[in-house]
Order: sequence, then structure tokens, then C-alpha cells
Amino acid sequence: MADQNKSILKNINDIQSLRGLLKSEMSISTPEGREVTAIVHVYNDESVSNDGGNIVFLGVGLRFVVDTEKDRGGRGTNYWPSRITRSRSLDNTELRHKYHEGNWVGGTGDAFPAVTADEQSHGEVLFPGESVEYEIKISESDLPYLDIRVEGSVSRRHLLYISKSIEALKKWTQPAVEEIFRGLNAIDFYSPLLSVIDSIPAFGPQTTLADINSFKLVVENAREHIDKVMKELNKVYHSAPNQRLRDYMKKGVGQYLTLATKVCDKTLEALSGSDMNKMKEAAEEMKTHLRTAGEVKKGQADLESGFGIGP
Repeated sequence: MADQNKSILKNINDIQSLRGLLKSEMSISTPEGREVTAIVHVYNDESVSNDGGNIVFLGVGLRFVVDTEKDRGGRGTNYWPSRITRSRSLDNTELRHKYHEGNWVGGTGDAFPAVTADEQSHGEVLFPGESVEYEIKISESDLPYLDIRVEGSVSRRHLLYISKSIEALKKWTQPAVEEIFRGLNAIDFYSPLLSVIDSIPAFGPQTTLADINSFKLVVENAREHIDKVMKELNKVYHSAPNQRLRDYMKKGVGQYLTLATKVCDKTLEALSGSDMNKMKEAAEEMKTHLRTAGEVKKGQADLESGFGIGP
């Protein structure tokens, strides 16, 4: 009996731990007159699940608890809502779209809706990675007597949702998927771009015109490399057998290379001028972006794992 009770308590603790994924951060501005601006950023810190069971928070909002003895003038329930500007700072449209993929065969009703009308009526709905921001105008004299609470609940509907591909189909689908990853691995997206970082000069009093011209040649070669691999990526993209692969190539590798093109062009423009500070700033911006190649590579590794493909 004692072991059973421990097991129950562990399960309860595991469920309660999900609440910690609803995160919030707050910043308060320097007072202007007698008023401050508070920014409350609320976000779902969970990662996306590939086969259902996502942690989605419903009824997310703020509760204002004010010391009634200090509530001057007996302000009504509409006071605090009138002091708030709310904005969605980040939406996971890709995940929401997945609930509507393909054609549903299973009954007379709709397929599993991403959000129901009832769920929307209770507050914000935050899927993994989504966030909402509240800008609040607060009298500085109210701050010592104000309790602002972030509230929400875990959606049982989404938590218990299951979406699994039929394993038997892999006999036909997996070879085509593996061929795509072989095609991606055959294209050397990153090495020539990451090698640019090691060629960046210090851009100081000791930097010579020869140093700048040498680095400019390296960036020009990188720029040509991007044009070449973009064409190769496009061929692999159009042969991909499903949308998940195309999304990664477009939003992962494609966006990385597109932005790399822009920072290379910006750096080449600065290197053609005479302002050493602009050269340094452009080169640093380029270096910062090129180093994000690790995140793009991890995206491919995660995708391969999701398709059951090992290293």
C-alpha cells in the first residue's frame, strides 16, 4: 500500500511539474511622473512533440489582486483591463497547422481542432514556443499594494492527444526520406562559410589595405558558394516526399543561407568603403549569423531522429 501511495504521489508530482513550463518575466520602467510601465512576458517553454501529447496552456491571463483598504476611490472591475495593452509576441503557426493536415476519416464531426471556441473564450491559448505580452500602466503609489498573478491551466485535450504514423508504411516511405538526407549531407552548406570567421582581421590601426582586400576575397568566395548551394538545395527541396522535410529545408537551411547572403553583401559594401568601424561592425554581424549553423545542423539531427534515422 505504501509503495502504491508513493507511486500516486510521484505521478501527481510529475503532472504538477508541467505547470513550471508556463513562464513569466516582468520589467518595470523608470517612473514618468507618477506612473510606471510594467511589461509582463508570458510564454510556454515546452518543446514540440512529433506524435501528439503537446503541453498547451489554456485560459492564460493576469489576475490583479489589490489591497482593498488601499484601493483609493473604490475602482471597479474594469479599471485594470483599461490599463492593459495585450499583444501576441510569438505564435507557433506551424504546429497549429499540423492539426489540420491531410483529410480526416473517422466520423461525422471535424478532426481534432487546434483550438475550440470555448478554449479561446477563457483567455490566451499558448502552444509550445508561443508567448503573449502585457503592457500595464501602473500608478507608482499602487505598486506596494499590488499582486499580479499569471494564471492558466494545462489542456488535458492536447496532453492526451495522440498522432502516430503507421509503422508498416515505412517500408515504402523511409527509402525516399533517407535519400533526401543523403542529398542534404552531400551539399557542404556550412564549412566554407564557417571558415570565413577565421579570416576576419582585427580591424584596428594595424589593419592594412592588403588585409582588407584579402578578407574581401574570402567573403566574395563565400557569397559565390551560397549561390551555388542554394541551387543544389532547391533540387533536393523539390524531390522531398513530405512537408516536414520541405519546411526544414525552407525555414532551416534556406533562411540561414538567405540571411548569410545579406550579411555577406553588407560586409562587402563596408569593405569597399573607408570606414573601419563599419567594416568591423559588418564583419561581427556576419560572424554572429554564421555561427548559428550549429542550430541548423541540430534541426536536421532532430528531424532525422524523428524519422527514425540514426547518425
